[in-house]
Amino acid sequence: MRLVPASTVGLVLVLSSPSLAQTQPLKGAEAALAALDMEQKGMVARADVGALDALSAPGLTINAPTGRVLTRAQFLAMMRDGRIGAEDFERTIESVTVDGDVGVVMGREVFTPTPQSELGRTYGAVPLDRRYTNVYRREGGRWRWFARHANVVAKRAAEAR
Repeated sequence: MRLVPASTVGLVLVLSSPSLAQTQPLKGAEAALAALDMEQKGMVARADVGALDALSAPGLTINAPTGRVLTRAQFLAMMRDGRIGAEDFERTIESVTVDGDVGVVMGREVFTPTPQSELGRTYGAVPLDRRYTNVYRREGGRWRWFARHANVVAKRAAEAR
């Protein structure tokens, strides 16, 4: 595991506007995975279902902040019909670990759901602090999004009600 401050991140990461709470520069596979994780965030923010479909492994499983476990098909359907939607979405990567063909990215997010989304109907269209973990697996020479866990941090959620 390597940790990196935003000021020392390579150009590709700076251009994708991630915020990295790290202490040493990311290099090689870790830097590539951090950049991909920020691309994944952008896909969700834009509701780019085609790109998410291409990035997702067939067995993608998500422990969603709504308190449910979603399959890949359920997640993509919810993105398509607006049950998952963002008005604003920020992500701060705090940890990137690559071990062979498995990569794990962890950090925090501020996610403002659309009013019609599941999270929007539950909390309102207010910024929600979340913790997240994305797991990627290298398949056929490229990273595929394999698993995710995200939860709303209780303090901000309680204030939203």
